[in-house]
Amino acid sequence: MPQPRGQANQALYRARILLQGWELSLARRTHAAEAVDRAYRPAVQAALREAYGWFLMTVAGIEDSLEGDPPRCCADLPAPETGLAPAPELHEFEGLERDGWLAQMLADYRFEPGSSPAYGPPGLLGSDRQAPGHALVARWADRLQVTMARMDDSLSEC
Repeated sequence: MPQPRGQANQALYRARILLQGWELSLARRTHAAEAVDRAYRPAVQAALREAYGWFLMTVAGIEDSLEGDPPRCCADLPAPETGLAPAPELHEFEGLERDGWLAQMLADYRFEPGSSPAYGPPGLLGSDRQAPGHALVARWADRLQVTMARMDDSLSEC
């Protein structure tokens, strides 16, 4: 079975393919933009979440893939072995999961019949809710890729 880092790369690659399809579908204008967004956003977001989960395992030093899905957030990781401190990169991720681009990427977006797509982070009024579009989701992918590359460099120095 592939290592978590390889699985993270594969999931990020799938997200990039989906983002290209999303962009092409929007450019063709054969379907309403909202329908295209609703078709692609969940798939891209799921691939990005998967990439993040596998990368969390890499940062945590978990070399063997777990059965089933990767963790969704830092809290889902197993506790480090006795006497070992968690990797400092995990503290950065925990902060971004609470309030940052990762919090947005990990958020659930609800699509209720007959309504506009709604993004529901805590504290926003109903009128402020809006699901992310292609540009924002593409920025998540870019940030995840840059963060993974940066952390790979620091992890390889250890």
